[in-house]
Amino acid sequence: MTESELHEKLKALGPLSDEQRNKIVCSLVGHSLIQTYCFGYYNCARCGEQLGDTLLCGVYPNAEKTVIVGHDCDLCRENYGKLAWEHKIFAPDPFHTKEAFS
Repeated sequence: MTESELHEKLKALGPLSDEQRNKIVCSLVGHSLIQTYCFGYYNCARCGEQLGDTLLCGVYPNAEKTVIVGHDCDLCRENYGKLAWEHKIFAPDPFHTKEAFS
């Protein structure tokens, strides 16, 4: 699916809340590798669904490919540059911080 095809499908659905739109996008193109991380849990930053965890000696296989919202490290910057549109569309800017507007 191309980005324009995705936009056509979303338009055909009519008015949607951001939450509805984001869940539909994840179901059509997959979850974003832009993710939130808290206490060992990885969640899709676009739809909020839990994607994995590193609890009890667990390993999250996508951990090295993800961009963690709020991280501004070299690895996250490098990974962000490798992401395709499917991961970036409707996902939050992972490097946006409130301090930048203070």
